[in-house]
Amino acid sequence: MFFYVSANAQLLEFGGGIGVLNYSGDLIRGYKLTNVRPAFSIHHRTNLSKEVSIKWALTSGVLAGSETPIDAFADQRGFSFTANIAEVSSVIEYHFLDYKHDKSPIKWSPYAFGGVGFTRFSKVEQRGENFSRIQAVIPFGLGLKHLVGKRFSIDTEFGIRRTFSDQLDQISEGDLQVKDYQYGNPNDQDWYYYFGISLSFIIYEIPCPFPYIPNRQMLRANFR
Repeated sequence: MFFYVSANAQLLEFGGGIGVLNYSGDLIRGYKLTNVRPAFSIHHRTNLSKEVSIKWALTSGVLAGSETPIDAFADQRGFSFTANIAEVSSVIEYHFLDYKHDKSPIKWSPYAFGGVGFTRFSKVEQRGENFSRIQAVIPFGLGLKHLVGKRFSIDTEFGIRRTFSDQLDQISEGDLQVKDYQYGNPNDQDWYYYFGISLSFIIYEIPCPFPYIPNRQMLRANFR
């Protein structure tokens, strides 16, 4: 088992990090810094080549949003929400520079990533039979990696999550209390963002200094 793990553990990475989550949707258009909330993540990465890696990650944190009064109706509504999320994702990362090579003059590289994932929202009122607290998401974004020695990597990334639901902020359909007032836009899906810093521990393959040649005489002696 030891030799099997050593032969297949070339440039595997394990790590975790901290960051912040943000949201945009019917309540907020764009990115509003006052609505950031804490989050953390753990990940496993397999480096397929010097350019391409696959990362599996678990991210958990809090999403929150409060009304941005862009008109009189929004000011009257004054809505806000808070939701806990747990996201499982798998993304492909592409590194633009060969920063891990021993002879490389630089020890950093920008990278881009994209993939698929699933997110579970809690503390979200379930409206309608077709709404599920588990939703598919498309994560993508940019980041920067810096190699520290040969065993550690510090990653800074900004990721965008495109959801397929308009119920994250619990605002989608019309407000029945106000006649002819559209409470939200059901044609726009909600989005959320993750900005974080993580630390990875890199596991290198343990090279064998000489080829293994079995001693057949000892093998025959043991079977006698």
